[in-house]
Amino acid sequence: MRAFGPPEAPFPDRIDGVGAVEIAVDLGVVERIGARVPSELLVDELGREEARRLAMARLQALASVRGLCDLIPELAAVATAAGIPIVLLKFAALQARGCLAEGSRAAGDVDVLLRERDAERMAEILTGHGFRATATTLADHHLPPLLDRDGRMVELHTSLPGMRPPGNDRFAGFDALEAAGGLERAPGLGDHCLLLRRDLMAAHAVAHGLAHHCGADAYPVSRMLADVIDVLRVDRRARWSHAREWIAADVPVSHLDAVPGLCDALEKGELDALAGPEDALLRHVLAGSLNPAYRRSLAVGFMLRPLTDGPRWRRFLKTVQWNAFPTKTQVAAQMGLPNAERVTLRLRLAPSIALAKRLPSLTREVARLAWRRLVGARTARPG
Repeated sequence: MRAFGPPEAPFPDRIDGVGAVEIAVDLGVVERIGARVPSELLVDELGREEARRLAMARLQALASVRGLCDLIPELAAVATAAGIPIVLLKFAALQARGCLAEGSRAAGDVDVLLRERDAERMAEILTGHGFRATATTLADHHLPPLLDRDGRMVELHTSLPGMRPPGNDRFAGFDALEAAGGLERAPGLGDHCLLLRRDLMAAHAVAHGLAHHCGADAYPVSRMLADVIDVLRVDRRARWSHAREWIAADVPVSHLDAVPGLCDALEKGELDALAGPEDALLRHVLAGSLNPAYRRSLAVGFMLRPLTDGPRWRRFLKTVQWNAFPTKTQVAAQMGLPNAERVTLRLRLAPSIALAKRLPSLTREVARLAWRRLVGARTARPG
């Protein structure tokens, strides 16, 4: 109710303030509540100490993203000077569109999309401006993150996993989005700084939350729903009908159908009457944040069925190699070592040993997933 619904709608009964704040923390919506609800109301409903926790969460989010907000026009200026068009994504796009209440959303970096031929050039230019490459990651769709002296991070993307132009089986890149009329100029940021069309911004959020991260802590589904609500304020269902075909290949149809209805219900604060796909998606949101076993099953499912526009077996083997046999450079980045020469044999073997210890639990999760799918298939079979 407080994260999504009418900010001052009264609750029918008094609530457990401590328990409510703990769940808000687990769901990743504390800063959103602190930004949209008057502090006097929070004190009255939760108690002074719990209301203070929400207020502090908002201030911390505000402080953490202030540098990123300053970085957005700096990147736009660099892109304009170099003649390289860039597309702001995720937090940066929401901020540039004016969709966010101040301090309502946490973020760790600024994400931009470029043509593949421009990505390396942009990385070189940013390196000349004081950025340096950080930990390499298992990603085919972006370069290693770049970090500046103030701790601000940039990710240069070359495609958007989970988003495929209608009739195309490859992930969307800059050229495909431009050809489809999916790009718009970012207001006040020059000729070379662009945004996705609003419906495609929502599609990207859903693909990122439900297909790419599967509800993981890196991008919880609660934040995904908040982003969809904030970007599609008007004509939500009409715009969503245009957006869903871009992500239909990678997001379950039931989730696709549920997104606009669940967003509407969250905004109205009317969740008691939810049924069907909307209720199932809400349960997925809650379980993904509050149930450790369910979260582990999501991670295993993602590993077995990775998001890719190439052969899944190749991506699976690459994931196993990445987790079990990381390179010296990866280990150095993960351990915070200054260079790969400091990586000993013991440190290189540590991920393999850790993975071996987890194999029994991973095997159990795989067996559970296989059993659920088998039972589901039998239930769906006629007769």
